[in-house]
Amino acid sequence: MKASGHYLFHEEQDFRQGWIIILVFLGVLAMVILMGYGLYQQIQLGKPWGDQPMSDNGLIITSIASVIGVSVTALLILNLKLITEVRNDGFYYRFPPLINNIRSIKPSEIEKFDVGKYNPLLDYGGWGIRYRLFRGKAFNVRGSQGVSFYLKNGKKVLFGTQNPSELRIALNKMMNQQNN
Repeated sequence: MKASGHYLFHEEQDFRQGWIIILVFLGVLAMVILMGYGLYQQIQLGKPWGDQPMSDNGLIITSIASVIGVSVTALLILNLKLITEVRNDGFYYRFPPLINNIRSIKPSEIEKFDVGKYNPLLDYGGWGIRYRLFRGKAFNVRGSQGVSFYLKNGKKVLFGTQNPSELRIALNKMMNQQNN
C-alpha cells in the first residue's frame, strides 16, 4: 500500500471472510433453535426439557441470556479489526474493539524483524490475539504471511499481513531512517 500522509504503510484487516460469517451465523442460529425448542417443549407443550429441567422462568432467562451472549460474541468477532501502520518513528497497531489504544514498537526496541510465512494454526493455535510460550505473541486475522519482530528485551511478536512486500519495504525504510 502507498504511504499516505506520514504513513509509510497502513493496513486494515478484519474477520469478514465468507466462512467466518457463515460459522458465526450458524452459531447464532443454532442457539436460537436450541433455546426456542426448549422453550416450546417446556412452556407450550408442558414437557420438562432436559434431565434436570429448570423452572419456566429460569429457562426463559437462560434462553434470553444465551441468545444475547452468542449474539454479542458474534458481533465482537465480526467487528474485530487489526490495524497496522509503519511510520518514520515506529510500528503502530490496534485491534479494536479489544485493543482500542494505539500501541507501538519503536525502532530502538527492535533487534531484527523477519517478513515471511507462518502457520497460524500450528504456530499459534489460530487467529486473533494469540500467545505461545516459545513463539511469543501473535496478532493475526487471516492468511499465512506476517512480520515477526524480535525485540531487544527478548520478546517476539508477530503481526499478520496481506501485503508482505510493501510491509518489508516500509519497515526497512523506517529502520534505515533511525540508523541515520
